[in-house]
Amino acid sequence: MIDLNKLNKEQLEAVLHKDGPCMVVAGAGSGKTRTLTYRVAKLIEDGVHPDSIVAVTFTNKAAREMKERVAELVGKKGLMAHVSTFHSFCAGFLRDEITKLDERFTRRFLIIDEEDSKQIIRDSVKELNYDSNKFNSNRLKEAFSKFKNNPYEVLDRDDKNVFDVYQKYLINNNSLDFDDLILYTIKLLKKDQLLKEYYNKRYEHILVDEFQDTNKVQYELIKLLAGSKKNIFVVGDPDQSIYSFRGDNYENQSRFIIELSPKQIILNKNYRSSTNILNVANNVIKYNQSRIAAKDLYSDLGKGVPITYKLRASERDEAYFVTKLIERFIESGYNYDDIAVLYRTNSLSRVFEDSFLKNDIPYIIYGGISFYQRKEIKDILAYLRLCLNKEDNISLKRIINTPRRKIGQTTVSKLESFANLHNMCMFDALDKIDIGGNAKTNLRNFKELILIMKEKIEKVKFLEDIIDIISVSSGYNDMLIAEGNESKDRLENIQELKAVFYQNSLDYGLPIIEMVEKILDEMSLYTSLDKIDEGETVKLATVHQVKGLEFKIVFIVALEEDIFPHANAYGSMHELEEERRVFYVALTRAKERLILSSTVERYRFGMNRSSTVSRFLAETGIELEDAPEFTPYNFVIKEKKPRDPEEISLADKVIHKTFGIGTVVSITDEMVTVAFALPYGIKEFIPNHPSIKKVKN
Repeated sequence: MIDLNKLNKEQLEAVLHKDGPCMVVAGAGSGKTRTLTYRVAKLIEDGVHPDSIVAVTFTNKAAREMKERVAELVGKKGLMAHVSTFHSFCAGFLRDEITKLDERFTRRFLIIDEEDSKQIIRDSVKELNYDSNKFNSNRLKEAFSKFKNNPYEVLDRDDKNVFDVYQKYLINNNSLDFDDLILYTIKLLKKDQLLKEYYNKRYEHILVDEFQDTNKVQYELIKLLAGSKKNIFVVGDPDQSIYSFRGDNYENQSRFIIELSPKQIILNKNYRSSTNILNVANNVIKYNQSRIAAKDLYSDLGKGVPITYKLRASERDEAYFVTKLIERFIESGYNYDDIAVLYRTNSLSRVFEDSFLKNDIPYIIYGGISFYQRKEIKDILAYLRLCLNKEDNISLKRIINTPRRKIGQTTVSKLESFANLHNMCMFDALDKIDIGGNAKTNLRNFKELILIMKEKIEKVKFLEDIIDIISVSSGYNDMLIAEGNESKDRLENIQELKAVFYQNSLDYGLPIIEMVEKILDEMSLYTSLDKIDEGETVKLATVHQVKGLEFKIVFIVALEEDIFPHANAYGSMHELEEERRVFYVALTRAKERLILSSTVERYRFGMNRSSTVSRFLAETGIELEDAPEFTPYNFVIKEKKPRDPEEISLADKVIHKTFGIGTVVSITDEMVTVAFALPYGIKEFIPNHPSIKKVKN
């Protein structure tokens, strides 16, 4: 029997909910994961078959932890429940069903990551002879993702041309990007009524974690899977909806209430933070007028330490203050990994990095490049993918000349053209293309190498040995060893990849090739949110990177107008309220100590500029002038200067010698974006660039 005594009244009500739609509004630190976990376990204990339960969340780490906790409660049968990310669930679905959608795909389709997706976009732009500066892969990838995830999104003609070439390449190469996984699943369920009825019958209960972060297509997928039973159980916090920039839809909460009339349960008892911290968070979020299921968080953890606010002279002085206070916290018994320094945009990290380096404070930029995005890891996995699937042209192109085999880009281009002309994969074309010189021998040698590795992999007894087969046989290890100390870390990363394969061999217990395919799928779906623990370090991070995490001590820095809230939010109540939710998320990461700071002036856009204290600070309710002194530091507070009339702001008209008059449509710390009349269109400039001047009224 599951011990339900560990649940509070509201959690228990949610866990014991029977059938039909249910919406659990779970405040920060209110035990939503425990509630979801117990809900899945209780369904199984009450006789629901685990295979008929689907629970989806947003990170592989969260899914793995949830599945492990379910298994702890009900035993091994809990592992049969489909607990995964949206993308992992759809990948598994499409492995079985994608040929029903399009016969050009096979069940061994390749899932491409962000980096590979952007490279294909760059190749598509080149194929069309478009200007690579205007058709930037970062911009296009974001635009394509919005287009796929929002039925009302429209691409202009040229962007649509690139999109068509990009999609054609994916289909011809049996490949899907992240957005395709969900989109194709929906298309299949809509296209094939019998298939939909089969899965509606198979999946009796759909549970959704972090529902406030779902977008329109994810919401549509949930409803399609649930069918007429409508056994949809969603858990989330509308006050923590902060990802509209990636397409997540705050309105899904309202739609769920209107369309399905769910039972509503509010979890507002916080198990993370002191009362002082929660009071500040409650005060701030009340200023949002469009809240769904408003709530006040409360805690039994005591009043705690007063919130600290500091006004510092400059960004260097702010970094000094944070550094010295961290040193005091360490001296008083805290650990470095108890501490996070949070800011609104990545560009604000540099001054803190400089200060931490000078004062020997260990730190990481949280959300930086993940283990699975490192070049050596992607290279080894590309070898493995090609060994398992000869039609994987993307992986072949990645490693055909790594290590160097005297197979240049010209030869690769000829090989790809030959393969396309004769309707075959590039691997099959390796020994068929009529090409002169040593290139022919080099291509055939590469093909023989892959075939030998494939044969060895198929005979392997221990999963982790596959990594040695690839890294040694390919010459990759020798290449890194020859590079000396410079590549020592890269060799260690390959050894760490062996550990990943070993651990997965313990978890799955499937035939070798099936295990490899499952591991490759999971690795393809890792994101920056699935970071491996970085140990005893202070975390420097944007607020968006640490949602879902908690720290004993949290600094929130650069609390100034134009930074937090961000300048791009001005003029839109919807965007300003999202900025306030971002601040609310930052506040509720803190367990014991919360330190807020801003500066009198800050070096931005190439000059020192006077700062205005963030409106959010006034909303906290704390006495800003009475904050205790933590460290002596003498400085002169300069009088605030009036705004420079020449300073360029959002919506200003500017003039350029070549492009004429344009309108400023976006300003960030790194870039000023201006919309000019056709044929010039959108142009980007570094802040304070002398080529653009403000047009005076």
